[in-house]
Amino acid sequence: MRKLIIILLALTLALGACSTARQKLTPQGNVNFKTAQVYYAQKNVEKAEEFYNKVLADNPDHALSMRRMADINLYKGENNPAKTVEYNKAAYELYDKAITAYGAYLNPTDEEKMDIRDMKRRRDSAWVRVYSAAEKAQTDGNTQQAMEIFELAAKLDGSRPEPIIRLKDIYQKDLKDPGKAENMLKQLLAKDPDNQAYILETGAFYFNQENYAEAAKYFERSKTINPSDMDNLLNLSFAYYELKDYDKALAETKLALALDPTNLEILDNAKNIALMKEDKQLAISYLEQLIELRSTEEDFNEISVLLNDVKDYGKLITYAKKWHEWDDTNKYAVQFIVLAAQMTGDAALQKTYSDILKTMP
Repeated sequence: MRKLIIILLALTLALGACSTARQKLTPQGNVNFKTAQVYYAQKNVEKAEEFYNKVLADNPDHALSMRRMADINLYKGENNPAKTVEYNKAAYELYDKAITAYGAYLNPTDEEKMDIRDMKRRRDSAWVRVYSAAEKAQTDGNTQQAMEIFELAAKLDGSRPEPIIRLKDIYQKDLKDPGKAENMLKQLLAKDPDNQAYILETGAFYFNQENYAEAAKYFERSKTINPSDMDNLLNLSFAYYELKDYDKALAETKLALALDPTNLEILDNAKNIALMKEDKQLAISYLEQLIELRSTEEDFNEISVLLNDVKDYGKLITYAKKWHEWDDTNKYAVQFIVLAAQMTGDAALQKTYSDILKTMP
């Protein structure tokens, strides 16, 4: 029996070689740690956990024991879906404490630096699992459980905005409580008032609440941070459009258009604003650009009506002909050509298309 004990102690001493002078333990703590290391090497999770806990009971800052307990909890969280939140929470907190302990070392070795990087990666993995559990609970319709887990995720790592944003969405969309949703966003902005993502999220919140004036304030703040953010310029344009401030809406749209001159959505937006301003010539110019990029019945009809309104019959003939070439079954295109020919005194053109019109069903 004595010989067996000596052999076991020799093995534990070998496994415990990584327990450096930085991690001094009492004699009993040393025995418990080395015993835990043996069980850990043998993948006897329960016994390893028992002895690591004994080490930490007397030496709560023992970094390597915390790291190994974090590894164990991460493993248990992966293999026990029913308790994944509980185990990954424990893993995250233990990694966090171990990283702090390692970080206090003077002149850390390359191995210790590598250990810190590994623990940070594993800590992130534990957090992602907690967050994913909240997402699953929400998908499954367990709103209250999802909220509790999102709150836990936010508490574990306050630097991550995702759980706060998801809580905001739940309060806003599911619970119809915009006041609490607004508080969630204020929490984010209080931590980082110049964070463009948070500012945009807050602007979008007010826009969806139809508080367009407040939304515009946040989109303007975002614009000062990144004047070339095309999506934000459009957000600002939409907010001013809803406020019926069409001059400002058009100004923001023009800035966006300068960044992407062939963007159909922006051109369409510019055309609509021009119509709201009752600036028919400007609307025509945007429609001309749209027709260069696409062909739709709506665009052809709209430009034909506007050209007729402003009595630009020469250009009306041009676009009505393009319309007829694109769709030779459309009576309205032919009728516009006949009308414009009549108004310009082009009898031959009028007769040609009048004859075409007679043949159309």
